[in-house]
Amino acid sequence: MLIIPAEHPLDWKRPPVITLLLILLNTLIYFAYQGSDEARREVAVQSYLDGGLLGRERALFLEDIAQREKLDDEQREYIDHMRRQELAGWILHDLQFEHTLHQRSDFRADQAWQAARARAEEARNQLSTFRFGFIPAQFTLEGLFGAMFLHGSFDHLLGNMLFLFIFGFALEIALGRWVYLGLYLLSGLASHLLWWALDPVWVTGVGASGAISGLMGMYIGVYGLRRINFFYWLGPLIGYFKAPALWILPVWMGKELYGLLAADDHVNYYAHLGGLGAGFLTVWLARLSGRLQMDEAYLLKEDPDAPFKRELAALDQLIGQFALPQAAIRGPDLLTRYPGRLALLERLYAVACGRQDKALLTQVLKQLFALPDTPEARPLLLRMAGDSSETHRQLLGHPTVQLHLLQKLIRIGEGPHGLTAWRRLSQMPQPLQQLPPLTLQLAKQLGQRRDLRAVSELAQYLRKAFPEAEQTQQLSFYQQNLAR
Repeated sequence: MLIIPAEHPLDWKRPPVITLLLILLNTLIYFAYQGSDEARREVAVQSYLDGGLLGRERALFLEDIAQREKLDDEQREYIDHMRRQELAGWILHDLQFEHTLHQRSDFRADQAWQAARARAEEARNQLSTFRFGFIPAQFTLEGLFGAMFLHGSFDHLLGNMLFLFIFGFALEIALGRWVYLGLYLLSGLASHLLWWALDPVWVTGVGASGAISGLMGMYIGVYGLRRINFFYWLGPLIGYFKAPALWILPVWMGKELYGLLAADDHVNYYAHLGGLGAGFLTVWLARLSGRLQMDEAYLLKEDPDAPFKRELAALDQLIGQFALPQAAIRGPDLLTRYPGRLALLERLYAVACGRQDKALLTQVLKQLFALPDTPEARPLLLRMAGDSSETHRQLLGHPTVQLHLLQKLIRIGEGPHGLTAWRRLSQMPQPLQQLPPLTLQLAKQLGQRRDLRAVSELAQYLRKAFPEAEQTQQLSFYQQNLAR
C-alpha cells in the first residue's frame, strides 16, 4: 500500500536547497564512508578468529541463541556447521550475546579472553553501523544523531531519498529552509527516542526513515483539514483522490502499527511511529498556537507574480486608453517596486519615447542596461537601435547611451545592428578609449556575415584614431584573412 501527497508540482524557481543537500549528504556518506564497511568487517572477523575466540565462544553462543530464538535440533546443527568466517561474523555482531558474555564470571576471570575480545570488538566498532548506528540498549549521542544519515543497503538509501525528495521539496518552501531542517532533525531524534523508550534492544538501527516519517507527519500538520490531492497504489489499483490531509494520518499510523504488531521483517516501525507523531505534533501544535509562520501563498497555490501581473494589466489599460500622462506618473513607482522586469521596461520605454519623458526614459535605460545578456531582451534592444537613428530621439543619441547599447548588442551577438551606434561614437570629437576592443568585436561579427565593406570601415577608423592600439593590428590581420 502506498499513499503519498501529490498536491504541488516541482517548482525549480524555488529549488529545495536543504532537501537536495540532505540527499547529497546521505548519498556521499553511503558511498564514501559506508562503502568501506566490507573491508572493516573482514578485519574484525579476522581479529576475532586470530584471537582464538571462536573455539571459546561457539558452544556458548549456540546455547544462547537457541534459548533466545527457541531453535530446534536441526536449526542448532545448521548453525554449528556454518563456515568459520560466517559464524564468527554472526557471533561478533550479536550485541545481546556480547552483553551476556561480559557478565559471565569465567569471562571476567580470564584476562587473555577479555583482551582478545576487546581487540575484536574494537575492530568491529569501526563499522559504520556500530560506530554511528543507534542501539537502544546502549544509548549514545553519536548513535542518536548519526544513525539518521546511515543506510543498510543501496535499496534502503534509494527508497529513503525518494521519499525525502517527495515530501521535502514542498515542506521546505512552505515552512522555510531552517525551520524545515530543524524539524527534520527533531523528527529523526524523536524516532530513535521512542524506540529507546519502548523497546531497548541490543540491535543497531540506521536510516533516515524516522526523520522522513516526520516529514509525512509535518505534511499532515501543515495542511490539516484542507483537501489535497493524493496518489495511491493499492495492488492493481493506481490513481489519485482528494481528501482532507488529516484523514490520512490514521491510515499512515495504522499501517505502521500493523507492521509493528504483525509484520516479520527488519523494518523499524518504532522509528516510523516516533517520527510520524513528532512531525505532526510539532507542526500542528505550533500552528494552533500561532507560532509557526508558513508560506500560505504557496500552500494555496497563489501565483507569486499575481500582484505584478495586476499592475501590468492596469498599466496596459492606461496605455490602451491613451492616458499616457497617468502611465508616465505611475512609471517610476512601478520601476522601484518591480525592478528589472522586461515586460514593464518594454511598456514604459514606449511611454517615455512617446512623451519624450527624459526622466522616465533614464530610469528605464538604467534598468535595461543592467539586465543579464539574455535573448529575451533582444527585441527591445533592436528597437532602441532603430529608434536611435531618428533625429528627434536626443536622449537615445547621447554617447553614454549609445556606448551601453553597442556593448549590449555585441554581447548578445547582434553587433551588426549596433553599427549605427558605433558610427555615432566614432564621430565624437574626442575618441573614446572603449572603442578599440568594441570595434574589434564588432568587426568579427560583421566578418562572419561577410560584410567586408563594414569591416574595412572599422579597420580604417582604428588605423586613424588608434594607430598604436593592439586591436588595430589584430583587426588588420583579421581583415587580411577575410580577403583570402
